[in-house]
Amino acid sequence: GGGGGLPREPPEPPYDRKRRHQEDSGSEPSDYEEQKEEEEARKVKSGIRQLRLFSAEECAKIEARIEDVVSRAEKGLYKEHTVDRAPLRNKYFFGEGYTYGSQLQRRGPGQERLYPRGEVDAIPEWVHDLVIRKLVEHRVIPEGFVNSAVINDYQPGGCIVSHVDPIHIFERPIVSVSFFSDSALCFGCKFQFKPIRVSEPVLFLPVKRGSVTVLR
Repeated sequence: GGGGGLPREPPEPPYDRKRRHQEDSGSEPSDYEEQKEEEEARKVKSGIRQLRLFSAEECAKIEARIEDVVSRAEKGLYKEHTVDRAPLRNKYFFGEGYTYGSQLQRRGPGQERLYPRGEVDAIPEWVHDLVIRKLVEHRVIPEGFVNSAVINDYQPGGCIVSHVDPIHIFERPIVSVSFFSDSALCFGCKFQFKPIRVSEPVLFLPVKRGSVTVLR
């Protein structure tokens, strides 16, 4: 089955071209390095499609529903594995959920595992009615494709590190719809921790409120 994301206020990671090259190489990038980066950016962009589908009025209606999800989670009304909390970022899994990151005993690509069926709450009806139906009507995805919906709720300053949604779990495409604010997706960032530092991305992709991003 397919997966969909409903990001809320995705962050724009801090990055700086000169700082990165001073730290990594002590010099400005060569023409070859720049050409390589441009080629990599083109490859990434070729697998991305963006559409403006949701009006401001539709966004407001959906955002009110997302606020209700947050409120219900704070009251403990969801199953344990539906809600995953982290500093400045909460995730809400519906339909299917899976273990990842620090939840894994053995870390690395391919180690992620789905929770047994019923461990997370079902996809809310409003997600089907207000989001999925519109994606089907505009032929972004076929009828019956989505069996997993995730709400990523980012607070100011929050982020998620570079990652690939597990290919052994998620059928492509991955469909993401953004709400609450304009933002950006950054591809190819390198992270360092304590203190956290982020390199310049290979591709910086502006994401408008109400826009749909399709990753193949």
